[in-house]
Amino acid sequence: MSRMWWVRGRSALLRRRRHVLVLAVLAGGALWMIVQARQSWQRHGQTFRGDLYLNIGAALVMTLLTYLVLNPLFRELRTATIIEHPRLDRDALIQRVAQSREVVAILETFTSMLEGPYTVRFLAALRFALANGATVKVLLLDPDSPAVRLRAEELRRADTAVAIMNNLYHFGRLQQQLAPAARSRLRVRIYATAPSVQMYRWDDKAFISFFPVHGKTFDAQQLEAFVSTPLGEFVDDRFDELWETAPVRDLDACLTLSVCLRRGDIELESCDARYVRLDGTWYIAGGDLVRNVARHGLAGLTVVLDRPEAAGQAYALAEADELEPEVYHRALQLFRAKYGLDARDDTESQVIFNLVPATALTARLG
Repeated sequence: MSRMWWVRGRSALLRRRRHVLVLAVLAGGALWMIVQARQSWQRHGQTFRGDLYLNIGAALVMTLLTYLVLNPLFRELRTATIIEHPRLDRDALIQRVAQSREVVAILETFTSMLEGPYTVRFLAALRFALANGATVKVLLLDPDSPAVRLRAEELRRADTAVAIMNNLYHFGRLQQQLAPAARSRLRVRIYATAPSVQMYRWDDKAFISFFPVHGKTFDAQQLEAFVSTPLGEFVDDRFDELWETAPVRDLDACLTLSVCLRRGDIELESCDARYVRLDGTWYIAGGDLVRNVARHGLAGLTVVLDRPEAAGQAYALAEADELEPEVYHRALQLFRAKYGLDARDDTESQVIFNLVPATALTARLG
């Protein structure tokens, strides 16, 4: 709970940093001018310089007071300018994202902007935003979480997990196409708690929608609002909470799993693997993994994953195609969506291992 309050407090301070900076500059400037005027009068009596300092200091005080009075009024005006849209205006969103220079933020189960005819244009808009110096922050729902199964029922869309995997595929391809400076500003995290709200933010404004009980958010009513309004702050706070507590914290971790192959207590190889999770079970694949397993042999081989949720756990490898066909084909479907694979890919890409906790396997064999 204390962590949540810290996140909210920091978010509020960051949102108001411009206001705090303006107030500090005005107050500091006014104080400095008045002190200079007083010192000038004490040394030289009433002089033009002293009067000038005093007049400028007084003007800064008046500016400070005016700012304090008018800023809440401007805030109210911004609140009054919330615009209602019957559904997500995709064309307007693409245009505004492309023009962003500070931040683009997406909070979704998965973004339908990376489906169908909008994919190429939206990816191009993200590239423009990154080239302009903006930071792109994306939160997608964990495809193996209970929350995603609930959303699938609400959306009446069985392939929700596949859609999330396909989003990761597009963000991964975009990352590979970016220059190093822009690549570091493309940030994708996976969260596991249903947020009940969708947000597409560009700089200081956002499209906001609450999840309908049945249906898709982009077909629901959208509110276009400044992030500085109470509604915008509420949703932005929710975004920050999910961002800070996300279990998978970068795009590389979303797409790649570091594994260490062992036999007994002896470490044999370390390599990166592709992965998906299905009903809590890890499934891993990849050319380097397959070649290492072939070199050392599957018998007695275990793996350790470099992930917090698997800390201290050793896994035995089993070939996934020995599972029930329905489970294997579902895992293969997720791999194809996440990594852009198809039936024409090489044999190594089609080899999938499922991971069984070594303690459970030992107990079963015993």
